[in-house]
Amino acid sequence: MTSRAINFLQVLPAPTPQYSPANFEALLRAINTLQQNLQNPGEMRGTQLTLTDLPTSDQGLEVGALYRRGSQVFVALANEAALAGNNATGSVGSVAVVIS
Repeated sequence: MTSRAINFLQVLPAPTPQYSPANFEALLRAINTLQQNLQNPGEMRGTQLTLTDLPTSDQGLEVGALYRRGSQVFVALANEAALAGNNATGSVGSVAVVIS
């Protein structure tokens, strides 16, 4: 479904029987490159998409994540709060009404 396929066998260097600082550095570079590629947004194209078990609020989600409220799907935004609901009750002292 994504426009890029990552072949892990071509990304990571082959292990050697002996420890070598050069091989270790190559492994670290390959892991860093792989991490950057996995976190880099890319195009997506498809004809069907099924999302199961979407969260019901944006609490704790990263920006751009999807969540649902009822039958509607929303996108979590950085500058918008999406409150699931709010209630408030309060009282200030007491009142006595005397009718004579």
